[in-house]
Amino acid sequence: MARDLDALATMFPFEPKCYADTALPAEFVGHPFVALDYAAPVSYDPAGPVLLLPGSRKQAVGRIFPALVAWFTEFSRDRPNARAVVLYPSDDILAVLRAANPPPSVTLQKMGVPVAASAVLTSSGTMSMHCALAGIPGAIAYRANWITYVLGKMLVKIEYLGIANLLLNEPMYPEFLQAAATPAALAAQLRECVADGARRLHTTEQAARLRALLTVPANGTAADWLARHLG
Repeated sequence: MARDLDALATMFPFEPKCYADTALPAEFVGHPFVALDYAAPVSYDPAGPVLLLPGSRKQAVGRIFPALVAWFTEFSRDRPNARAVVLYPSDDILAVLRAANPPPSVTLQKMGVPVAASAVLTSSGTMSMHCALAGIPGAIAYRANWITYVLGKMLVKIEYLGIANLLLNEPMYPEFLQAAATPAALAAQLRECVADGARRLHTTEQAARLRALLTVPANGTAADWLARHLG
């Protein structure tokens, strides 16, 4: 990249340090998810349904979604009126979701219409960032192929998997990976998210800090950066 590019604009504030040992000028210009004109796909509503977000890759969704349904079912045992919404990006993913035969309390909804939710169980991808910025309390749940998981543990040394957790350097969304992702553990997280005012307040405070971290810096937007380099 240093050979082929004149400069680099980054969306995350930690990224310029990754290029500090190169001759490539890298500058943080803010994240598009916090732009004033950005329409977020999710928002927080204490009376809303639970969001279940298994991801956008067929194999991962096929592995994670049945577990998400099991976790939500456990949570619903003492909440017969509880509802869940699953957002999916494509017809291919919809087919995978339908194959899991979710109960009537779980609605499958194509992305595009904003959803207000009271809590979320999510995989560790982009939608987890949307939920974190919206201040929706929740947890990350993920089950990878065991070989992938073991190799990842050996080769990748990071404290957190979720993007918001990495940026804040603390578990905004507690992470339940592999065998730790049990119905009892995730149902307990959902109960805390919808019933514990202190948990919701802490999530709101973390969302504000996350938004501040990703906000456009004083030296301008991505458009300003581009104008400087093209001028």
